Amino acid sequence: MQSIEIVTKYVERELADILMLEKECFPADWQYPEAAEYYASMLADSENVNIFLRDGGETVGYLLARPFKSVVQELKESDPELTDKLEAFYYIETIQILPSYQGKGGARRLLIETSEAVMKHGVNKFAIHARTTNGLNQIIKKVFAGFITLTREIDSWRWANGEPYEYIEWESNASAINTDSIK
Repeated sequence: MQSIEIVTKYVERELADILMLEKECFPADWQYPEAAEYYASMLADSENVNIFLRDGGETVGYLLARPFKSVVQELKESDPELTDKLEAFYYIETIQILPSYQGKGGARRLLIETSEAVMKHGVNKFAIHARTTNGLNQIIKKVFAGFITLTREIDSWRWANGEPYEYIEWESNASAINTDSIK
């Protein structure tokens, strides 16, 4: 049985799980060079939202959402169309799902739980640079159908070795979430 857990403080187990997921989910050149230090700081930052997808106690997925203001300057280097106007947004920085669990609704569950957790911070606007080759962009557009406020294609996303991505912004509230799309 799959379950969701929101982690609000640094815990060694969660860091180990994130590092395992990163290795299993992404090519080596997509991984952070100092991943342990980076994710430890992400877990320790109380403004971040760290959500884990578990199956029978095993971690099979992870999502990191950060206040947009904390990532916008770095992202502008690769996406100069971004503006500082997005300070009232949360940015979905990474979604990691073990390959054997992909296509089973885990990304949807993580996105919905993240939306609900972020809304408790008083924010209901989100942004992501989403992969197109694995269909993540389509999942987001289905889950938040009718609430997408901006999309644009990016032919070559620097952080993914030039893979095409789609930049998506959306607004969310309890009625905006298309929970029917969860499988």
